[in-house]
Amino acid sequence: MKPEEIQYAITNLHFDNQSAYSTRGRIRAIMNGGPDGIQALLGDNLKGFQDWQVPVPNLMMSGLEHLAQKIGRIPNLKVDVPNGKDSDRARQKAEKVGRIVNAYDEVQKLDLQMPQVGRWLPGYGFSVWVIREKRDANGTPYPCAELRDPYNCFPGYFGADQQPKDMAIVRRVPKEALARSYPKYANQIMNKDAYNTDFLGVGSAYASAYTDQYNGSWANSNGDGDLIAEYYNLEGTYIFHMTSATILDFIPNPLDSGPAFVIAKKFSFDRMQGQYDQIIGLMASMAKINVMSIIAMEDAVFTETNISGEIESGQYRKGRFAVNYLAPGTQVSKPASNVPYQIFQQIDRIERQLRVGGSYPATDDSQSPLSFATGRGLEELGASMSLMIREYHTVMADSIEMIDAKRLEWDKKMYGGQTKALSGYMENTFYSENYDPDKDISSFQTRRVYGAMAGYDEPQKIVTGLQLLNAGIIDSQTLQENLDGLDNIVRVNERITREKADKVLFETLLAQAQQGDPKATMTVVQIRKNPADMQNILDKFFTAEEPEIPEAEQSLIQGLPEGAALPPQGAPPGIGQLLQGLGQ
Repeated sequence: MKPEEIQYAITNLHFDNQSAYSTRGRIRAIMNGGPDGIQALLGDNLKGFQDWQVPVPNLMMSGLEHLAQKIGRIPNLKVDVPNGKDSDRARQKAEKVGRIVNAYDEVQKLDLQMPQVGRWLPGYGFSVWVIREKRDANGTPYPCAELRDPYNCFPGYFGADQQPKDMAIVRRVPKEALARSYPKYANQIMNKDAYNTDFLGVGSAYASAYTDQYNGSWANSNGDGDLIAEYYNLEGTYIFHMTSATILDFIPNPLDSGPAFVIAKKFSFDRMQGQYDQIIGLMASMAKINVMSIIAMEDAVFTETNISGEIESGQYRKGRFAVNYLAPGTQVSKPASNVPYQIFQQIDRIERQLRVGGSYPATDDSQSPLSFATGRGLEELGASMSLMIREYHTVMADSIEMIDAKRLEWDKKMYGGQTKALSGYMENTFYSENYDPDKDISSFQTRRVYGAMAGYDEPQKIVTGLQLLNAGIIDSQTLQENLDGLDNIVRVNERITREKADKVLFETLLAQAQQGDPKATMTVVQIRKNPADMQNILDKFFTAEEPEIPEAEQSLIQGLPEGAALPPQGAPPGIGQLLQGLGQ
């Protein structure tokens, strides 16, 4: 593409996202809180209050945090064997593909990215990964899904597959860093006279407003430097210096499956919207009413003093030891408090509306919305939340599956024929091996699934899991896999089995002791004296002892020819039996 074509494409993407982008600014300010958040809500309605003094409960931020904690988890990885190819070799290849993808996840810390995705996806309405090459600690290249800040991302048209064909990411980079990275274009970067101030082709005033928006992004919080656009399409990635309209670099796209990026988009009606776009006005109203209530309360506490008549002391004094001299007939009065109780009812009403609009139930704050609550009632209240979490999980799982496919395709096309090291942890087991992308990557298909109780808190998981287990719907290991804090399920199950076996053996030992077995009784005494060594004591008691054979008989046994019949097990063999065996 030519510079003017890239310039035109970026301009169109910006205009297409203009309405959503203006909302992103307010959402970001409110979620970050502080003076900018208060200003985004109240604007000029502070009326003399310091912005840090305004008591506004940030229900949007609180709701987002609770939602992110439920959805911001990496889904489980599954690689299935194709139908008709269910063989040991096919299963081994599928398992190896799973280990390869798992190694991708670990080296790029996907588990740390997902909580951030859980905040950006509902907050901005979408989240973005770009596929690029990175190198591990050993210098081995691998395909990486790099999470990018969606604030300055401008995706194209979303089709039926929820994936656009092009996208622009605009950010500020310091001039010196740009000149060092692209020395070939250092003159254009450092020469201010060469800048194209009207690079958008819509007038310098709009161009200035456009450039001023890109401050405080995730990548460059200082907000300084020149505007750099990364333009992604089917051909590849263009690094475009917007102020001089110069193509600094081009990275070809090796993927046949589409452009080198994946977008997770929240479901909406017909345009991109975040979870809280529709309740910003309610949040602003609540903040305004809170300010009004504070002013009303202060006026009610510190009411004026009205004096009818004359004060002989000159000025009316207040305080514990104040003395005032009043002329005869003078009256001192204070007006009654006139704080309308409706103002507090209105605050509660707006809070309920905020929770409904933002799908943030009071139960998430451990509050009952009613004066009483039943288990069934709370279950019904949480039903809508569960449906919403399931929808987010659908989006996130589908997006990660696309990331898996693009990473596997990238690995096979870029590094095919190379022998690459592979290591990581899968199902709490460490693996270390080599693989060849050409030979070992035969399919790009993976499945990402969330557990049966994804999005539940721990008490809900335990109660629901036990119900499903007792009903025979799931097994105990599935329940364990859905509980947090179980680091190594294999070892946990080994310890559980060992404890059950020890319990059976100990009960058997007690039964024998109660029947008068002196050996069993002495063993119980040993366990009582040293309970920490119970396993070893039980092992010794229940281990069958080999009968002792005299040395003369042992020599005869050793002299038996190959294939000679041995006496039956039980009591030690006699000399006659041994001689009979030799005769055979």
